[in-house]
Amino acid sequence: MRYLGIDYGKKRIGVALSDPGGLIAFPYGTVKTFKEIVALVQKEEPESLVIGLPVPFGGRASEQTREVRAFAERLREAVQLPIAFENEVLTTKIARRHTEHGKADAAAAAIILQAYLDRMQPEARNPTSEANPHG
Repeated sequence: MRYLGIDYGKKRIGVALSDPGGLIAFPYGTVKTFKEIVALVQKEEPESLVIGLPVPFGGRASEQTREVRAFAERLREAVQLPIAFENEVLTTKIARRHTEHGKADAAAAAIILQAYLDRMQPEARNPTSEANPHG
């Protein structure tokens, strides 16, 4: 299953794609408009979208959280695909530290998407007790 990861921002929207098996996320690029993100979804044909959701440390929804949810609902209506949310706290800061300038938004989208993929496929990363009876 192929996924499209999104790091929503007012100025730029970072985008990442998974491999066809849905195991590894790759930075794709950035877009600036809603129309561009819809066109990208139509071009790449993912089966599901994962959008980074800013969850403040206190747990209460912020204005940015509400903006992302509104964007996601508008996108869901436009592309008719399932949407999942993944906590995006600190992903942009991490991406900026480890990525060259101009590519941080796409890298943040890949971090968000990879976190989601890892959480959905824990058995792919951790052997089961049957495969490893001692561990």
